[in-house]
Amino acid sequence: MTAIRQQYLNIKKQHPDAILQFRLGDFYETFDGDAEIVAKELQIVLTSRTMGKGNKVPLAGVPYHALDNYLAKLVSRGHKVAVCEQVGEPRQGKGPMHREVMRVVTPGTVVEPNMLNGKTNNYLAAVVQGDGQVGLAFVDITTGEFATTQLDEDRLVSELGRIQPSEVLVSQELEWLDAEQTKIDKHWIDTDDSHDVLKRHFNVLSLEGYGCDALPLAITASAALIRYIGENNCGALAQITRLSTYSTGSYMVIDPQTQRNLELYRT
Repeated sequence: MTAIRQQYLNIKKQHPDAILQFRLGDFYETFDGDAEIVAKELQIVLTSRTMGKGNKVPLAGVPYHALDNYLAKLVSRGHKVAVCEQVGEPRQGKGPMHREVMRVVTPGTVVEPNMLNGKTNNYLAAVVQGDGQVGLAFVDITTGEFATTQLDEDRLVSELGRIQPSEVLVSQELEWLDAEQTKIDKHWIDTDDSHDVLKRHFNVLSLEGYGCDALPLAITASAALIRYIGENNCGALAQITRLSTYSTGSYMVIDPQTQRNLELYRT
């Protein structure tokens, strides 16, 4: 096995649920199962490369200058993509160039203008289910808009229909939901820890000023978004400087089918 192959496998192990775009010279290469997915989705040639004695692996690559165009296609089809860059010379002066994943792009964490619809928000949402109630939070990382609520479970369908998120973090799979779903790590479902996550992010001693201090599910959903964005796109956290808490009881609920018929949000 070549040193580059070993480096690739080590990095891929850290991002098993993402397509790994691995920078090699003037190309971003994908290997193994990722290469097969990329070749099919982007309709590019699937080839192979020898990476050690008797070790021939599937390969599909795209030019570095066209990456964002290809990323847009993959993300629009629900794929999570990790972009691995060449960031330095070989350690100890030998071996492959040092490489690191610099960003992970998902439907809800896109910031590239050419990958966004400038006429609508690109919301990333989180849903945390409790006993008859749910916590819902959503954020647009390009504008910094960040809001949360705690509502009865039977109002969730309508509220998500109103928000139209492109990706939803869920504590339990929602079979009826059309948007891309990402399972929240179990250790994130901790109210005390979630309080701390938000207080650290906003650099405050209490959440009372945000109106959500007595809404544990809303706090957990909000903290899940902060964690997820921090893991996938750290630079975007600086854009999120405020949190609004709202109540769905302050307006009339319109079911999703009626919303579609009235073309309230999308045409």
